[in-house]
Amino acid sequence: MSLVEIVLSIVKIVIMVGFFLNMAAVGIWADRRQSAMVQDRVGPNRAVFTLPSGLVRVLVLLPPTILGAFAVAPAVPGLAAYNNLRLPAAFEVLTLTTQLAVLVSWVSLLLLSATARSGGAWNGVEAFFARFDPRAIFYAGVVAHALGFAATNLVPVDAIVASARVTSVLLGVVFFVAGIYTASRVPDGPVEIRLAGLVHSAADALKLIWKEDFVPKNADKLLHSLAPMIALFPAFVTMAVLPFGTRLCVQGNPAAPIEWRDLLHVAPAMGRDMVCRGHEIPLQIADLNVGILYMFALTSTGVVGAALAGWASDNKFSLLGGLRAASQMVSYEVAMGLSLVGLFIIYGSVRLAPMVDWQGENAWGIFVQPFAFFLFLAALAAETKRVPFDQPEGESEIVAGYFVEYSGMKFGMFFMGEYIELFVSSALLVTLFFGGYRLPFLHADGITVGFGDAHLLEYRMNHLAVVAISALTFFGKTMLMSWVQIFFRWTLPRFRYDQVMRLGWTKLLPLSLANVMVTGVLVLAIQSAGPGAQEVLRIAADATQALVALAAFAGVVALVVGVLEPTSRKQFLQSSAARFAAAAGGTRATAQQA
Repeated sequence: MSLVEIVLSIVKIVIMVGFFLNMAAVGIWADRRQSAMVQDRVGPNRAVFTLPSGLVRVLVLLPPTILGAFAVAPAVPGLAAYNNLRLPAAFEVLTLTTQLAVLVSWVSLLLLSATARSGGAWNGVEAFFARFDPRAIFYAGVVAHALGFAATNLVPVDAIVASARVTSVLLGVVFFVAGIYTASRVPDGPVEIRLAGLVHSAADALKLIWKEDFVPKNADKLLHSLAPMIALFPAFVTMAVLPFGTRLCVQGNPAAPIEWRDLLHVAPAMGRDMVCRGHEIPLQIADLNVGILYMFALTSTGVVGAALAGWASDNKFSLLGGLRAASQMVSYEVAMGLSLVGLFIIYGSVRLAPMVDWQGENAWGIFVQPFAFFLFLAALAAETKRVPFDQPEGESEIVAGYFVEYSGMKFGMFFMGEYIELFVSSALLVTLFFGGYRLPFLHADGITVGFGDAHLLEYRMNHLAVVAISALTFFGKTMLMSWVQIFFRWTLPRFRYDQVMRLGWTKLLPLSLANVMVTGVLVLAIQSAGPGAQEVLRIAADATQALVALAAFAGVVALVVGVLEPTSRKQFLQSSAARFAAAAGGTRATAQQA
């Protein structure tokens, strides 16, 4: 392995570890925020720090200024971007800058309208936009996106380069205006920064670092210290085989080792077959030939940390929690592995990257194995000890389970490990069942919308743009799936421990075996049905891609409209204790009250 490959591996490790560590902190915040909403109390929003207004104005103005400078680069004579602007790249610049200009414009106006309506208008411009419902601005923005896309396709070929430079200047102006106006809205004096409560997670981390490290008197001090490290270890090493983007192709001599200068020559475009005539850089830390089996092998070691923590703490509640964790995790590993055998049969591989590529070219795993998805999701929740399978940590039963005798950063390691496991498990769900880093109709050469051999739309894209979109897609899907799992915690009640064990051995295990048998029969039937059945399945797979694209668009629209539409809060849970006490003649006063 050359020095360049070692550095690239370190960069990929930093990206993955940094993402999951930061998302663990965000997950803790989201968990607390959702619990506050369910219990109708103040959420994690007390932590705050102040900055001078001048510094805040600079921080607000800096991002749009940098983005605006990059935007106008294709329109500035003398720059490389200006001299290298040629077809077909000019058409991509035209389309991208037009859509971004529309996006930044309606988002800025929407925020301006919402701010003026809630906090009052500062000037006549804000008073004018305060008359409009933010939802109307959003709908107008969606229409403007469609009109902008149609207009860019109507531009004559000989005018595309000039139009791309004009829209680049327009996008830069939009960024500059939005940044300058937002900076002018920063009030004078110290500005309180809360970041919607995210500062609270950072404050908790600092607090845990300086807390006392308590060890019970009769505990095994060595094992007591090793347990949180062993519990945290699987959460980090399993992310090594997760592909977080499509392969990056750089130009160079494929027979020679990759060099530093090769990294500056990214392939301008790729074919549909993704054949790289240079060096391929997989956006994956380690592409092992055992793939998912590596994850199963290492996640099974997490039971050791929980069992050691329960035994080494010299506490009966800790021991009971450790025993629960060990038996639960071992039990559900069987059903979790068997639930994926049907996917292995269909994908024809245990490596994660080929699984993602198969879903991109055919249909997502949720469509080909819907029953396996629910089996795997249930087993995964039990394996990560999340509600409703949090019996090893049941506060109402065994105080806090196997880490009841932990404090300070040792407790923080258990806590952080749980949320890192949450996001890693979400990334695994995305990789296996939701297309991984692939989007509907997005291929290595660009966007191709079609059903079977009939192509309705073809749009060729730059290779670097496809790689960037694929990476953002993976991380976005992971965050969305993590939110779904956090939603479970404050929606479902905790099961009894005997119900959890019975579910794993008498329900999930037989159903997983039945799914394997049915999948094998169906695959054999399809393979022997002939080319006609294959073509029908191919069209059906394209139909599922269209369904996903429409559902994603409808979901984004529904989400934005739901956020913009104010809802009246109604208290649906009311205590009846006071009413019953009053009907019984009131409560008896204590000696102190008297």
